[in-house]
Amino acid sequence: MPYFSSQTAQYHYHVYGTGKQILLAFHGFGMRGTQFRVLEEALGQKYTIYSFDLFFHGETKLFDTSRKAVKKSINKKDFAQDMLSFLESINQHNQKFSLLSYSIGSKLALSLISEIPNQIEEAYFVAPDGIKPNLLLETGAKSKIVNQIFWKLVYSPKTVKYLLNKLFRFKYIDASLHYILSKEFTSTETRLTCYNTITYFAELNLNKKLIINQINDAEINTHFYFGSKDVLFPPKIGKDFTKNLKNSNLHIINDGHDLVNSHLNSLMKATAND
Repeated sequence: MPYFSSQTAQYHYHVYGTGKQILLAFHGFGMRGTQFRVLEEALGQKYTIYSFDLFFHGETKLFDTSRKAVKKSINKKDFAQDMLSFLESINQHNQKFSLLSYSIGSKLALSLISEIPNQIEEAYFVAPDGIKPNLLLETGAKSKIVNQIFWKLVYSPKTVKYLLNKLFRFKYIDASLHYILSKEFTSTETRLTCYNTITYFAELNLNKKLIINQINDAEINTHFYFGSKDVLFPPKIGKDFTKNLKNSNLHIINDGHDLVNSHLNSLMKATAND
């Protein structure tokens, strides 16, 4: 299996497609790099896709997983340097590359745009987190009191189940996300993965106006895909964000949050030249 090591982590990744252009891909919570295999048909002729397991997911391993290190959080500059080192390791350091991301993985993609915009040619965002702060997730990551409560919930499965049901009842999450999270939170290990991921990504929040200007100045082509039934990251977020972008298109799909599927593959094939 292919691995790449930096000073902080050993990254595991999956390779799909045979295209000449490079596409770095970052999946959603509870998934692995294999999540994007379903899009190989649509994107694999244009790109070679390097799809990473996120931190605390799959085979990617941080060298220091202590709570102190997790609370310190990753920063945009260090992550960008890791990806540049990865590109150098596959002899692509001086080449432009593209991005594909889903949900929380979009925070990593946006971080790369923030740090090295002129090296990025195109970006695909699927139900993206990061273009508008999610109050619940941001508070859980940054507030010391709420983060401590969040930590205690790792060891309180009944409370977690109760909270998920309440979030669904009050339409803060949709049915597909409720299903995913309920399945993922069945053990202490998976609840710890949630805590670690949200806490470790705490410093990846971006200035909306600045990132829009960076995308436009670098002339990055962007493609956004939102689910019409997604209540966590609804289409309105995409409409508000893309109206200020020069080279962008927005697709709204009749689905919930769980969008990386055969329907998206068909849509991407049909709109490959957008």
